Amino acid sequence: MDFIAVRPLAIPENGRQFINGLLLYGEPGTGKTLLAKAMAGEAGIAFISMEGSGFRAMFWGVDVLKMIRFIGQARTLAKEYGACIAYIDEIDAVGTSRGAVMGGMMGGMGGMGGGTGALTRLLYEMDGIGELSRWEKIRARWYQWRKKPVPPRDWHILFMGSTNRPDVLDPALTRPGRFDRTVVVNKPDRTGRREIVKYYLNKIKTDDTVDVEAIVSDTAWATPARIMSALTKDAVRLALFDGREKVSQQDIELAFQEQAMGLENPVEEMQEDQRRQIAYHEAGHAIVQYYLRPDERIVRVSIVRRSDALGYVLPVPNYDIYSLPLRTFIADILVSMAGHVATKLFLGEYWTGATGDFRSVRSRLWQLGHYGFFGPPLDRFEESVRMDKEKVERIEKFWGKLEEKTQKILLDHSAEVHAVAKALLERSDLTGRECIEIIKSAANGRKPVDFENMLKAFVEESIVNGNGKNGKNGKSPAKAKPKAKAKPKAKA
Repeated sequence: MDFIAVRPLAIPENGRQFINGLLLYGEPGTGKTLLAKAMAGEAGIAFISMEGSGFRAMFWGVDVLKMIRFIGQARTLAKEYGACIAYIDEIDAVGTSRGAVMGGMMGGMGGMGGGTGALTRLLYEMDGIGELSRWEKIRARWYQWRKKPVPPRDWHILFMGSTNRPDVLDPALTRPGRFDRTVVVNKPDRTGRREIVKYYLNKIKTDDTVDVEAIVSDTAWATPARIMSALTKDAVRLALFDGREKVSQQDIELAFQEQAMGLENPVEEMQEDQRRQIAYHEAGHAIVQYYLRPDERIVRVSIVRRSDALGYVLPVPNYDIYSLPLRTFIADILVSMAGHVATKLFLGEYWTGATGDFRSVRSRLWQLGHYGFFGPPLDRFEESVRMDKEKVERIEKFWGKLEEKTQKILLDHSAEVHAVAKALLERSDLTGRECIEIIKSAANGRKPVDFENMLKAFVEESIVNGNGKNGKNGKSPAKAKPKAKAKPKAKA
């Protein structure tokens, strides 16, 4: 990227074309701005940046003037240092599509200082970045008058922008010749997280309990910004509040727990039956999670309120996941159902508190439909699209089957459920190691069921034999035609 984009003299003379723009997109906190700065630092060139919202103005034409000044500063730096990266952060604030966004009167008002003038000027500047300036034209004529070859331009501007909404950008902005390349900035993989964790741990004081590999394993869901905040802010704060100067592994785990679930906000006085219901609800989640998702590790089980959750089970993947078998979605649905079903099994009646679990179940069902679990996904299988009656009935029957499976798993492991619930009522909070030790102790050496093959068989049964009364993928099985009776042969 350094060789092609920001080193104009390294490109051959014959028909050389510079890359005009690079668009970085990814979810917030993945390091898009830091990547742009690192490119400039690695190449040893100038860097100028501005937020997309900074081009907006109250009065007509001021946004255009701001864009002209920004490009002018980039030109000056490029001439001084040989090249310059002109970076616009959150470029969707200035580059939103002018087509179907805010039509009618509001669209006209949006153009009055709303940023569309800045977008038009940016497009003009990107197209004309290779044109000669007035001074360059005079210098070219002077060389031609002296019959000498005109020296090539020795500076270049690379436009860069970042966004987490590439779908709303104007097509004129993303066409070839303007932002030529699009770079996806994803969350770091295991190797990247290891380097990030080591970098930030070197900035704080830590004790001997800190385990880098454990932190890397527990943060597959985290962006670099979350890792930085948890290590350098939250973990240090927890250590200082506890009267220690050095950060421990427990401080780091609690910091990431706060990142994932929010700050601890315990209920001081709660009725014992309500607390018992929360304990059995979370115990049901923990047991099914432990047996059905061996590829994930339980980090924390708690009945202490954080944000809107009265309790939670926090699992993390043991390794980075890029593709999944469909049985994993089935397992997630069973885990989500386990809290509600456990409440009914062990307390005798249904309680509230499963709203988030049902939302997760619906989300997984839509994903299964998207991947063809309920038949060929010929129609749009989305939450906003109304489904036909046959498919709704099929999904309702499938939901009932899943509840039966969840109930059977919990009944087979009722001793573990009671043990985890009892421990939660006593301690309110369990680490992953403590929860797993309680489950293994309550299982009393009983040989575990092969849940992987059970899920595979369940998926195969649901897809091949159908989820309702129909056959494969919900289609009616073809009826066999009766064989015709053999006619008697005529005698010679």
